[in-house]
Amino acid sequence: MSKSFDSVCPLDCPGTCALKITIDQGRLQAIDGHPDHPLTRGVICGKVSRYRAIQEGPRVLDPMVRVGPKGLADFKKISWDEALDRIGERLLPIMDHPGPEAVLPFSYGGTMGVIQRRAYARLTTRAGFSGLDGNICYTIGWAGWRAGVGLALGPDPTEMAASDLPILWGINAAATHISLMSHIKQARRQGARLVVVDPYRNQTARLADWHLALRPGTDGALATAMMQVLLEEGLADRDYLSRYTDFDGAMEAHLAVRSPEWAAPITGLDAGVIREFARLYGRARAPFIRIGLGMSRQNNGAVNLHAVSCLPAVTGAWKRNGGGALFATGGAFHLSPQPLPAPRCPEHPPRVLDMSRLGEALTDPTLKPPVLALLVSHANPAGSCPDLQRVYAGLAREDLFTVVHEQVMTDTARFADVLLPATTFLEHEDLYKAYGQYTLQHAKAVLPPRGQARCNHDLVNALARRLGFDDEPFRMGVAETIDVVLRESGLPPLENWDKPWLDCAPSWEARHFVEGFPQPDGRFHFRPGWSDSRMPLFPDHWAVNRRDDPAQAVAYPLDFMTPPALEVLNTTFTGTLNADQRPPRLWIHPEDAKQRGIVEGDRVAVFNGVGQLTMVARVTGDVRMGVTLCESNQPAAAFAEGIGLNALSHASFTAPDGGPALHDNRVEVVRLA
Repeated sequence: MSKSFDSVCPLDCPGTCALKITIDQGRLQAIDGHPDHPLTRGVICGKVSRYRAIQEGPRVLDPMVRVGPKGLADFKKISWDEALDRIGERLLPIMDHPGPEAVLPFSYGGTMGVIQRRAYARLTTRAGFSGLDGNICYTIGWAGWRAGVGLALGPDPTEMAASDLPILWGINAAATHISLMSHIKQARRQGARLVVVDPYRNQTARLADWHLALRPGTDGALATAMMQVLLEEGLADRDYLSRYTDFDGAMEAHLAVRSPEWAAPITGLDAGVIREFARLYGRARAPFIRIGLGMSRQNNGAVNLHAVSCLPAVTGAWKRNGGGALFATGGAFHLSPQPLPAPRCPEHPPRVLDMSRLGEALTDPTLKPPVLALLVSHANPAGSCPDLQRVYAGLAREDLFTVVHEQVMTDTARFADVLLPATTFLEHEDLYKAYGQYTLQHAKAVLPPRGQARCNHDLVNALARRLGFDDEPFRMGVAETIDVVLRESGLPPLENWDKPWLDCAPSWEARHFVEGFPQPDGRFHFRPGWSDSRMPLFPDHWAVNRRDDPAQAVAYPLDFMTPPALEVLNTTFTGTLNADQRPPRLWIHPEDAKQRGIVEGDRVAVFNGVGQLTMVARVTGDVRMGVTLCESNQPAAAFAEGIGLNALSHASFTAPDGGPALHDNRVEVVRLA
């Protein structure tokens, strides 16, 4: 007889969807959206509904040790005790000399659970391992939002149902935030128009009433020109600007010369289209902009996002129900970190290495001490990091001891010296906070671990003991750790929850900044106050993209982006749900294809200064002239070169705080015989 259980999607998506899991005779039968959750409302994406392909498909089920060359996935099975002994025997001498900073734990968004995701933080703190700047996804966009608003807050996303102009700007919600779309559909049934701003015609753009396909990296120019129209045509809320923002005469003078005619050649949009969009926005009762990460994946991404966040401040849309803008909700969750042991050397904090520049960290001969051990958990750097040629070169080092804790045989797992089996979210307990809605959720294990799989928390506890650490945080189980986190966060214990989630949303007034913005002066900042003096003083178009570099533009004349695919989302699904996908396809405009003698279905070489990949041409008007893309994330085996899509992505530092500009690449494309 089947039974139903509450659970939570653990994947790196803003929805953090509440789930209903059906188990029959110890097997997963179905995953559905929880009908009572305010955002999910029974809706989940096809990727998660098909999760059985991961749960019951090919899994890493036993500890294994490498017996062949790195990268070939040539392993033999060993016991957990043998695996932990091997790890301890390799790490302890490294920790003694050259020191614990030569060990780098690498983890990220394979699970978004509070306890499991942060498990390695306990061991990193105690042992003094190198820290990791987790900047591969959020950092650029957060810098732009923080510059204006100050905290990761905004209207509840369910309010989009009350908006008369929902705008999805740089977010392919139909692929990456499906639970939001039901609320937008409700708004449209009430007469709202959906506007999508995105450089290509993706799944979400096809659903839009109006799609603005601007050039990649020019969102700041579009938003700035819209502000000029709003001010010039009396569509700005002058009282709101005076009371709630730092808007002044200098800002007005700056905007006065940034008309739609100025922005048209930058954005590739007609000046009349820009003016029409500005008027539509300014005349709307409650326009709601859901800002995505897409526009932030540029060298000028922080400037772009800040400029877009200024629009509701110009019109006062923040003060209306269903109006304003939302980037993320993380500022609402005031969770204490899980219990951490005393650091090894509190007077000397260990160094922090840049996640997005892992290839450099693993291959830089001047790095002291060098990275001699890499501990990977719920992450796939051989698929997700930019500059993959250098990442692969680093992972292939014979003197690098790599431990990978993983569910399936990912590209990174193939390089492991010791490979350990990991549980899925159905096999362990955790808390889940969201970055695209306001509930804190709890999920218990609903299935026993397959094979010998262990969760991140238990692995760290066992490894700590092998390294000689017996502090209390390494003796606590998952349930006890959850209890401590909730108690120290001032939240009720699980037994007092009447649902599998807690509503952590601030008041309506706080979400709409009725009493001021979370900035020191209480105002929205048009002056972003960047820490990098090269950045613009006001919202603007900042011409620092690779298309703005004349040498890049000549050698590699096409923009190249790597947005997430509908079927995959991220490398969590690589090698499982990808099995039925067609070969990697390069989207290219018919005119660009014609100039290169390329027709639909041709094999093409796509290359730039960091790599080359073979793809199949998809000749389509869904991309504008000068723009190419390949939807990610295919495994390395999908490409003839045996390396993944980020082989074409640079890893240079992005102002002001780092993070990779994964959509800001230039390429050339040639037809292969």
